[in-house]
Amino acid sequence: MAWFVYMLRCGDGSLYTGCTNDLSRRLEAHRSGRGAKYTRSRPPVALAYREEVPDRSAALRREAAIKRLTRDQKLALIREGEVTEMRRKDRQMPEEFAWEVVDKCEYAFLAMTAEDGSPYGLPVTIARGGRAIYFHSALEGRKAECMRRSPRVCLSCVGETRVPPGKFTTLFESAVVFGRAEEVTEDDEKIHALQLLCRRHTPDNMENFPRAIAKSLSRTGVWRITVEEITGKAKR
Repeated sequence: MAWFVYMLRCGDGSLYTGCTNDLSRRLEAHRSGRGAKYTRSRPPVALAYREEVPDRSAALRREAAIKRLTRDQKLALIREGEVTEMRRKDRQMPEEFAWEVVDKCEYAFLAMTAEDGSPYGLPVTIARGGRAIYFHSALEGRKAECMRRSPRVCLSCVGETRVPPGKFTTLFESAVVFGRAEEVTEDDEKIHALQLLCRRHTPDNMENFPRAIAKSLSRTGVWRITVEEITGKAKR
């Protein structure tokens, strides 16, 4: 499991540095006053920088190294890897709302990095198991090649939308997910993921699920997105 070193901008302008193996959950703790004592006394907080490292030991070493930097050096590091915060704070929704949108969207749009570094995206049918999001795929193809080469992905989900009469606007619900895509290779997890997908999208046909699995499991690709960050947004 990957770990993250991060910096937060606190309400008084100071910077807080920490590390975690669940960035989304840790940010929610800071924002709700359940995080570190330092951030509880300096709300609000906003994510300013994140850096992925392979394990806890590396995270602790990198956290200590960043804490030794001067403020100007920390700001320079933030500029190099700047995180974009949501501009319309009035439309930002809590994490629970974002997960609800993930669970009810008809499909999601998966954004990846193509072989030449350009953006590449396409719609996928998804289902969630805890903080993991699954989708199925062909075993080979451009989508699989992109994720094997560059596993960091972004998933955009749209919930209910409506254009109010007489208005030049759209009311909407949306969620954006950032995470790491990994190919599922264990048969038990593949079957579990396909069950989640079928129960969500074809619940009336589950009696045929065992026959379909026996016929096509070996030639069906399944991918898991481990969610690192999720945000929700709505205009109502």
